[in-house]
Amino acid sequence: MARKESSVAPKERINVTFKPATGGAVEEIELPMKVMVMGDFLQRHDPRSLLDRKPVSINKNNFADVMANQKLTLEIAVPNMLQDGDEERDIPVKLDFNSMRDFEPGNILDQIPETQKLMQIRDALVSLKGPMGNIPSFRKSFEEIVKDPRQREEIRRELVEAGVDLSLAPPKRAKGAGNKPQAPEKAEEPKA
Repeated sequence: MARKESSVAPKERINVTFKPATGGAVEEIELPMKVMVMGDFLQRHDPRSLLDRKPVSINKNNFADVMANQKLTLEIAVPNMLQDGDEERDIPVKLDFNSMRDFEPGNILDQIPETQKLMQIRDALVSLKGPMGNIPSFRKSFEEIVKDPRQREEIRRELVEAGVDLSLAPPKRAKGAGNKPQAPEKAEEPKA
């Protein structure tokens, strides 16, 4: 049997070649492969009957729009691992997925208020660690975090637990010296 020269399909398409078993035909027929996937992808009740539902054509050009139209959400409760001694309390989490970028770890953290605060603290510490040009951005982030009295108390508690002495008083100022700190007195050098 001589094999028919088949056309080369683009790499994003799969063609199916088959030989019909009708009579003595030796001809091969090449058709594009199409797949229909059925499933409960919404994870919620759809009042329409199966006959009334229309198939949704999905391709690389409309995938983001189809995903946004589905209004995918996930509501779960996760154990609280953020605060010591509070593991028994669950954190309610509601995640919205409107695009594939919503599955990225950073975007998931942005949707949870408890982890948003931790990411703000992390970003402030990263900017502190960075070059000197980042100090204004660190100061701004740090001031926003410290404005919240509950967060301020939590940071103070964590510093105390880490062994940081918070009882350090600011340097004493001489009377009439304005904002300049008093110069330290020179200690006498021991005589040999």
